[in-house]
Amino acid sequence: MKKIYNIILILTLSIFYVACTHNNGDIGHYFGTWKLDRMTINGADDVDYQNNVLWKFQSGVMCMVRVDDENHIKTEGWGTWEEDGNILRISYIHHDDNNTEGSSKYSPLPETHIPRGVTELEILKQNSSKMELKYMNNDGQVILYYFDKW
Repeated sequence: MKKIYNIILILTLSIFYVACTHNNGDIGHYFGTWKLDRMTINGADDVDYQNNVLWKFQSGVMCMVRVDDENHIKTEGWGTWEEDGNILRISYIHHDDNNTEGSSKYSPLPETHIPRGVTELEILKQNSSKMELKYMNNDGQVILYYFDKW
């Protein structure tokens, strides 16, 4: 009897542990960390991109993270996201008591070429391991983002 009780307890705790990582439910393929493998601008590789940016999704919150292994520095930009059909809408319009709207904490990373504010990215491909997004900036440049799930 004690063995059955222990098994039930372990299963119950496992369920609660998994539920906690999916704050406010399952968000599908987005959940977790995506590595920005490469970017193209008007069809040409963005040679300035250093292959060191991650996008993290949980619930309606996202975080862009730049990792500088050489200096052991991590830079984050926090925003929110929502999917609307084949559009991924990301919003960098937030603030807190110590950081105003538009501060680096609530801005997309500059190397992504995404402006502050609300930006719509077209979802070209998305499955459990790959994602491709398209953004056309105000200058008419077409930027493609290629992600691998981490």
